[in-house]
Amino acid sequence: MRTRLKAFAIILLSAVFVLGLAACGGGKSNGNGESAGGSGNTAQSGDSGSGETVEIRFTWWGDTARNDLYNAIVDRFEEEYPHIKVKREFGGWADYWDRLATQSAGGNAPDVVSMHQFYVADYAARGALLDLQTVIDSGELDVSLFPEAALDSGRVNGTLVMIPKGITMPGWVYHTATLDKLGIAYPDINWTYDDLIAISRQVVEKSGGTMWGTPDMGGGQLQPNFRYFVRQNGEDLYTEDGKLGFSRDTLVKWWSMWKQMRDEKLIPDAATSAEYDGVPLEQNLFVTGKVALYQIPANQIYLYEQQFPEGEIHMVRMPSLPGGQNGEYLEGAYLSITAQSKHPKEAALFINFFVNSERSLELFKVEQGSPANTDMAEFVKPLLAAPQARAVDFIQTVIPYATSAAYAPAGATEVEAAFKDNATAIAFGQKTVEQAADDFLAAANRILGQ
Repeated sequence: MRTRLKAFAIILLSAVFVLGLAACGGGKSNGNGESAGGSGNTAQSGDSGSGETVEIRFTWWGDTARNDLYNAIVDRFEEEYPHIKVKREFGGWADYWDRLATQSAGGNAPDVVSMHQFYVADYAARGALLDLQTVIDSGELDVSLFPEAALDSGRVNGTLVMIPKGITMPGWVYHTATLDKLGIAYPDINWTYDDLIAISRQVVEKSGGTMWGTPDMGGGQLQPNFRYFVRQNGEDLYTEDGKLGFSRDTLVKWWSMWKQMRDEKLIPDAATSAEYDGVPLEQNLFVTGKVALYQIPANQIYLYEQQFPEGEIHMVRMPSLPGGQNGEYLEGAYLSITAQSKHPKEAALFINFFVNSERSLELFKVEQGSPANTDMAEFVKPLLAAPQARAVDFIQTVIPYATSAAYAPAGATEVEAAFKDNATAIAFGQKTVEQAADDFLAAANRILGQ
């Protein structure tokens, strides 16, 4: 896996992320999304030949701006494929995965689902995702302009179950005008957790207590924040064989750091954190001016900059541990077809349009990372606004730090729920850090069969 991901990083750096893109063969796509180097006409045709109207369902996570963007892409798909109607379903990150898990278990999953590396192994192990090679072989999905390493990133145990929409990297952002107003120096791109705490203290002091330094990132999701910390300690969330990969000591250090910040009132209290959990982007603690530092994926920089009338959004690496290892690993957003789909060919035509058509990519640009289709990465290059180009520059800067990371095993969703529950119990004073660590590890090991 390490060799494969290093190859992926090299390809992305030179080909996918817009600068110095290398052709992988085939001709340029035209305005209708037709590729001279495509694997067949079926994938590019707006006519299935049957004339029968088919309805498929597509679901994604995102904020209001992404919902508008994706609806516009779907509208264009329906214009090109009038016999296929797309029912749209969307929600915030946490709600999305809760709903998808329920739908999948109940046999009512959408045809096309947005997928993520953290969850894909779980769904693949349950047999919930279609082998996409079937629709590649039948001609509905063209991957001829995708680097092989990009396709490899969507394989689980050798089976292609997801196609990358875009590849990105996470980091922490600050608003230049806010820090300028407070008289606080910008963090260095290679800052540390000590710097995070120190800047948070400055924010609280210089704002007169009207702002916190950062949201409480000690709980909630296992990645990217906690996973980076774990990897910086020489561990990972999981082992290659699907077991828990980090120690009790690492978990205690992580939760203790955030408890210290909570006790110093550098981050919001538990009730405030719960109040803002899962709110839309435009209502979160960073955009509303209640915190000065925030963690997001690089592809969202432009969405945040749109929320401020002045200043820019700049990104730095995830905080590091002095003397620790690099935490970076490649991340992306993907599309899958569920095994339950009654219309896999129409679902594949939709994915093909989404990732291969200029009509789609002129809207998508780098919404969830730089396109993996090398022609489309070249196509969006002149369309990028300044904050989007800034995101690509950041991704290029940090990709060389990335190393391999194991896929999350079946049961990862339940493990993450236990992580969140115990972190919340600490925040509300219901458990000590040590008690929560013991309870979480017992639950996680039970879930994973350890």
